[in-house]
Formats: sequence, C-alpha cells, structure tokens
Amino acid sequence: MSAIRTTRSAVCAGITIALLQACGGSSDSLPGTKVDDTFLYVSTKDFYFGTRDVGTTATQEIEIANRGADLYPLNSVSIMGADSEEFVTDLYDDITLQPAQAIKVRVTFAPITDGRKFADLVVDYDTIVQVEKSVNINEQNYYTAKDFEKSGNYASARKSYTEYIAGKPVTVNKQRAAIKLPVINESIVYGDGEDLHLYLRALDAREAGEFETASLELDELLAKQADSYLADDALYLQGYMQLMDRRDYKAALSTMQSLREQYPDTTYYDTALYSEAIAQQEIGHDELARRIFTELRERHTGIDTLGIQLPKDTLVSRLWFSRASDALEALDA
Repeated sequence: MSAIRTTRSAVCAGITIALLQACGGSSDSLPGTKVDDTFLYVSTKDFYFGTRDVGTTATQEIEIANRGADLYPLNSVSIMGADSEEFVTDLYDDITLQPAQAIKVRVTFAPITDGRKFADLVVDYDTIVQVEKSVNINEQNYYTAKDFEKSGNYASARKSYTEYIAGKPVTVNKQRAAIKLPVINESIVYGDGEDLHLYLRALDAREAGEFETASLELDELLAKQADSYLADDALYLQGYMQLMDRRDYKAALSTMQSLREQYPDTTYYDTALYSEAIAQQEIGHDELARRIFTELRERHTGIDTLGIQLPKDTLVSRLWFSRASDALEALDA
C-alpha cells in the first residue's frame, strides 16, 4: 500500500498532551495514554510539579511512542498557555517517529512569580499511513504481551506474542517477539523463576540500548543461577552484546570461548565459533580467524575428496559451511 500523508491543520495539529501544573492539586496521570485516533502514545497525560520556590527549577520527562506501523513526523513540541513562559521543554524539529520508536521530552518548571501555574504541552504532528489499520491493531498485541510479561503473567504473554506473530507483523517488534516467545515457551517446562525474569529484563534493557544494565542482569543470572537452562543463553547474549553492541572484541572472544568450554552441547556452539573468528579479525589476528573459520567449515563438511568439499546434508550444516567458506574467501581476497 502506498504511503499516505495525513496533514492536520495548524489548529487540529496542536494536540494537548499534558496539563502542566505547579503548586496544588494532583495529576491523576494515566500511563500509556493514546493520542486521538492514532497509534501515538504518551507516558502520562498530566505533569504535576508540586510546590517550588521562585528561582528554582524542576524537570520531568514524558515519553512519546509510536506503537503502530505508520510514521508520525513531529513538527514541533511546544508549551502554550497563560504561564507558558515559566515552563521550558526540548524542541524537536523534523523528528519522524518510526514504528516502535519512542522519544523522551524533558519539561522544566522554572517559576518566576508566586501562585498556581498552568500550561499545555502541545505536539504538532502529521500521520503518514503505510499499512492497513488491521496491521496497526495487531501491533498492539506486542505491547499487550510486554505488559503481561512485566507483570509476570507469562501464560497471557505467550498467548499475545503468539497472536502477534500469527498476525504477520511488519515492524522491528516482529524479531523481538520471535526472540521472546521461545524463551517464554520453555518456561512451561523449566518454570518461570528468577532466571527467566533476569533474562527477559536483560533482553528489554538491550532493546532500549541500555547495554550496561543488560550486562548486569546477565551477570546476576550467571552468578546466582549457574545451572539454569538459560545459562548458555545468558552467556551467549553477553558475548553477542560485547561483539555487536559494545565492540569490545577481546571481551567477546573470551566470553564465546567460555561458552563453548562450559556448555559444549549448547545450540550456540557454531555461532560462538563464528563469533570468535569475527572477534579475531577485528582484533587484527587474521590467521587465527582463518583457523577458526576452517574449523567451523570442517565441522559441517560431509565430503572431502580430491580437493572437493561439500557440506553435510542438513540445513544447518549447509548454512554454516557456506558462511565459513565465504568468510575464508573474504580473508583471501
């Protein structure tokens, strides 16, 4: 379907996200407030700054998230109202919220005079329609599943993730759900103890770009639950973040080696071997990388006769044989 831009008029585009309040009353905030007939959500509909002395400042954040598969250009974020001069916010120009993307807007109250102060935080946005509404509606199953997951209701989370994937999603959340669902499914057999909570929190932290937090969650899992069915998953995720997210190749190399040594039967064995070779390449050890790629290819070689090598007749072996061969050719280029 072709993209369709819905441009709101200057009057209608100004959506009052929050009533900014200072001194007296309460906010009655509602997390995850939907904006109009869109799939934009704000983390709270009201701010309340409490009583502040003149000359001081207080800052809060509001999250604006795109929970659909359309695009939402945010033309401006501004503060309007009688006391608007006593509130300051980040101003975003030409920011387009992609599917599953969120931004945080900082709002600061800086009282100049005494008295109750009110203002409105206003977002001027457009909508670029990219999908049928049914796709956006299905996207909400992902966020419902995450809410169930956070509350520890894994049976309902499993159901919502399953429905979401069955609905043929098109956003980056598809991959995130595909990672989460097998882990939650395994909890049917192994239980949903602290190891599961820590691992899922690590996945969420990595998704948010909070790599240090994710690493700490994984470290705690490995320290407290060394015999967990998720221990090799945790060690692999730790190494993957070191390799791909943090570019700490020496740490990634060490972690992947530990994974293969501690869990020789892990399903991550080939992936860890391949990751070790990549890390060696990045460090500048091409010969060591060559040896590891060769070892990986040999693990999946079915025929090696008269200079002809062919992979074992399985999908996994064909995949790794091909990847290792391509890597070796690239080293020789």
